Amino acid sequence: MNWKIVKCLVTVQSHTDSTLSYFRFIQPEILMKKLLALLALALVSVATLPVQAATASGQFDVSISLTGTCKYVKTSDVAFTYTSLQTGAQAQTTAGGFTVQCTKDLVYTLALDSTSVTDDAVDLAYTLALSGSGATGSGAAQAYSVTGSIAANQAGKCATAGGACTNSAATNKTRTLTITY
Repeated sequence: MNWKIVKCLVTVQSHTDSTLSYFRFIQPEILMKKLLALLALALVSVATLPVQAATASGQFDVSISLTGTCKYVKTSDVAFTYTSLQTGAQAQTTAGGFTVQCTKDLVYTLALDSTSVTDDAVDLAYTLALSGSGATGSGAAQAYSVTGSIAANQAGKCATAGGACTNSAATNKTRTLTITY
């Protein structure tokens, strides 16, 4: 080991006011370790100081383009059961049902393509009506119904004696609901 003599002058005031000097032997590796430890402690204390950050702010707009729309959903078809030449009018056995869902605050109207129709397969005339003519959209599905009636004393057309005929082959059995908004 290399030992170096480092002269340190320390002045100590004693009770007799005499000045003392002494030499001290310090190993250089120990001195370096102590200096590095002191330097590390100083760096850590500086690194933990709060940092002052500068900020800036600004405003911007968000532009949204919304296209209002309506959606139609069928829930059931209109159905009739009628006996040829019956004496009373026949209301539908099942009302047609549907919902309309429109953008909030969007005004819409409902219309049928025809409210009086003669079915071309069974030759019976019937009328249809809507439960409402429209509304203002709420964003939620709004329910409506289609009701109908077949007038009394109609013979109709059916080649099956005592049997039942349907209008499954009719070319005009499909009706159209128009939603205008």
